[in-house]
Amino acid sequence: MPVMVDGLRMPAIVAGDVALEICNTRAAWSGGEETHEYLHSYQHVAVWARHAGLLPDLATADAAEGERVLDRVLEFRRAYYLALTDGDADWALLSRYVRDYGPGLHAGTDSVADWDYGDDAERPLRAIVHRAAQLLASPHSHEVRACAGIGCGWLFHDPRGRRRWCVMAVCGNRAKAARHAAAHRPSA
Repeated sequence: MPVMVDGLRMPAIVAGDVALEICNTRAAWSGGEETHEYLHSYQHVAVWARHAGLLPDLATADAAEGERVLDRVLEFRRAYYLALTDGDADWALLSRYVRDYGPGLHAGTDSVADWDYGDDAERPLRAIVHRAAQLLASPHSHEVRACAGIGCGWLFHDPRGRRRWCVMAVCGNRAKAARHAAAHRPSA
């Protein structure tokens, strides 16, 4: 479910919690035939962070610095996804990111929700780590589900425990169509 933002393909915002959207920048977590990566460059990270609502404006970086930040974002995203899905999470890595990128965060002047992530290339990473740490430390982390769609695995907030699909019109309909085709397939 890509959308175009500033000329770049970005994933649709579907998780119901901005802290989960970073995990949905990769498709086919659940072992589908083909994975799709939305974060190919630092520019993709910066545009995505603004698109997801983590940053109010576009972060910038030179090429080498941007590449280092991209690598860190992808490393953190993988560990975070595994932590949320009861996978083999690297808690030491997650703790190091929270320790390294969490200090110095403080509320902005207007409201508690207006966090100052600095003005350097690591702004998107600080915002991602901050929101992720908040979710991991909250009881809402137990309300996170992975989409049951074949080849999806996107995460979403499911406080009532009733949701199965990231988007019913996409993954839910694919599953229904597959069940219908299997039920009406001629016997060999």
